[in-house]
Amino acid sequence: MPKKPAASASASTMPLVDGEVRKVDIQKNLVVLRHGDIPNLAMPAMTMGFEVSDKKMLDGLKVGDKVKFQAESINGKAMVTELKPNH
Repeated sequence: MPKKPAASASASTMPLVDGEVRKVDIQKNLVVLRHGDIPNLAMPAMTMGFEVSDKKMLDGLKVGDKVKFQAESINGKAMVTELKPNH
């Protein structure tokens, strides 16, 4: 079994960021989030669209939902790699 790249080994140390769902586009595998700072991407708080690494993350998601998420730069794109409800 091949070893995972070092970047994914640090995934557990990446912060979960608070966000609010502004739009869900299942056809494009996309979620638009209003979010706080994302330190690992050096991204300030803003509203922007992210592709998700697993389309199942979008199941049941609706505008206005509060979430916690993790985003990584994958092939030059900011992609959500973890997404869960923030109750």
